[in-house]
Amino acid sequence: MTERAPAEAPPTAPSAALIPAYVMAAPKPQDVIDLFRGEWVCALPPTARVTAGTYPAFKDPRITWGIAQLGGAGGRTVLELGPLEAGHSYLLERLGAAEIVGIEANTRAYLRCLVVKEILGLGRARFLCGEFVSYLRTSDRRFDLAVASGVL
Repeated sequence: MTERAPAEAPPTAPSAALIPAYVMAAPKPQDVIDLFRGEWVCALPPTARVTAGTYPAFKDPRITWGIAQLGGAGGRTVLELGPLEAGHSYLLERLGAAEIVGIEANTRAYLRCLVVKEILGLGRARFLCGEFVSYLRTSDRRFDLAVASGVL
């Protein structure tokens, strides 16, 4: 007599609770922003054509001034500690950084960074979800510049 493998349980249908999570209109960036309604801190640039928070991180003169003092970002790799909603990542990319690696420990802020990356088409920014001190202790990666605004 041959032994049979136990039968796998059939897949279950999605819960009815998921049905309200569908967007029933043509895609638009505001729908993605609204997934985090009430959580946004930063106002995205006008080119995004969305309403989010109010803090002007996407045009923060401290970042442009600081990067200028360090000789610019053009062609350089940048480690960004605590990108929040990718406002400074956006600026760093516009300033010519070759690569931006942002490390965000707040899971909801990390997801908002991904939303901003998609809406604004950030191509040289990458976001990691985790705690940056642990990253720095365990990584041998080197960067040309580091930005830490609002995390210390």
